[in-house]
Amino acid sequence: MIKRIIAIIVIISGLYASNCDTKLFSYSNSIDKQQHLTINSFLHYLATQKCGINIVYKDDVAKQILKEKMPYIRVKNYTLRQILDLILTQKGVFYTLKNNVLELSYFKTKSFKINFISSSRTGESNLDATDSKVKNTYNFNFWSKIEKQVTNLTESNFMLDPNYDLIKKLGITSFKPIIDRNTGIIMVTGTMKQLKAVGHYIENLMHNLTKQVLIDVHIYSVELSSSHKTGIDWSQLSLSLNRTNVPLRGRYLGGSEAVFNSAVFNISGLLNFLSQNGNVNSISNPKIMTLNNQKAIISVGDTIYYKYASKVVTDQNGNPNTEYTVESKFVGVVLDITPQISDNGDIILSIEPRLSKFRDPTQITSTNRGMPPDTTDNTMLSVVKLKNNQTLVLGGLITDDKTLKVNGVPVLKEIPLIKYLFSSKEKVTTKKELVFVITPHIIDSKHKKTLRDLGFGRF
Repeated sequence: MIKRIIAIIVIISGLYASNCDTKLFSYSNSIDKQQHLTINSFLHYLATQKCGINIVYKDDVAKQILKEKMPYIRVKNYTLRQILDLILTQKGVFYTLKNNVLELSYFKTKSFKINFISSSRTGESNLDATDSKVKNTYNFNFWSKIEKQVTNLTESNFMLDPNYDLIKKLGITSFKPIIDRNTGIIMVTGTMKQLKAVGHYIENLMHNLTKQVLIDVHIYSVELSSSHKTGIDWSQLSLSLNRTNVPLRGRYLGGSEAVFNSAVFNISGLLNFLSQNGNVNSISNPKIMTLNNQKAIISVGDTIYYKYASKVVTDQNGNPNTEYTVESKFVGVVLDITPQISDNGDIILSIEPRLSKFRDPTQITSTNRGMPPDTTDNTMLSVVKLKNNQTLVLGGLITDDKTLKVNGVPVLKEIPLIKYLFSSKEKVTTKKELVFVITPHIIDSKHKKTLRDLGFGRF
């Protein structure tokens, strides 16, 4: 019988609280602030007496703040939650109303989720010219940067809190954020102002992180003719622009002054121009997707392996044994591109093309590789700003390809001993210039694009 009575009381209490959720209240206080109730007295009157709700203070800061006088308010037909939002949010106090209990706190713990690959990357690029040296270094440690930024935000907003003196008097210090790099979860305990600042930062961060860029690259090798041994004469290239032929000189290839800004770029016209300077070969046409501010690396070439004696050890019989170490070296074309999307939709590209060649062309066919091959390296470093879908042309990397050509009488030049009487060897040097045609496309997940829109199958 007693159990049944207790159950009935609980049900009645629950119904009473439930009715208060939809009940409308009207309230106004005096213009004279001295006659105002304190906030906790008002909450006791409204929540406890009118709705039968118990009030629990989770921390001393909230309890002390709510001893202040009520602000001047005049509300009509407000729900309980609307009144709580109006009064408590203004004071920076969190509340939860559940199961007939109103919990009040000045500090709250909130988790933020960041979907990003946990990574740390470092690198260095060097360009050594006769008169100057350029060094490009990067150090990317995503979670370390996030931890530093979130910590700075919580500490700065903690110091600027309007109730900082009260918090300090109670001996409370700023809570350090907890970051789980494996799950991508950031746990922050702080005031309403602190959590809003962190939430706003992470929202902007994720907006920028999830932007993607598709980089369409055409790499051409132009074997220069005898009349163009010094390289392609770019001043002879012109595009039809507003019915006027505009010469395409170096400074017009990209950036704010680029003629491509208002001209429709046609790669067929570029190929026709390049063919006037020599034989044109397409080396590669990669398309690579990368996130905003993340490196994209394109490489076309060969990896050469070699071994060298690294250690000599003696066995138990006193016999020396040589241990060898196998390493590798890449020879070919490497294009390093990092895109950064600005707020207005411009794309800043950090571009570093690098071309490496053998000094001795016989090294690629040699089977006796006891040391690293000797190579020559040509590198450029450039930072340009483009519009979405705008095309950039880079040229100027010129190399001398040296080959050994054997001339002679067919068949007889292959016979041992007498082949020297019927053949001759000639070292042939061919000048080649690499041309990069780069078009970045911003991928907007809100708008669908076809493969043709992204440059596939266009040419």
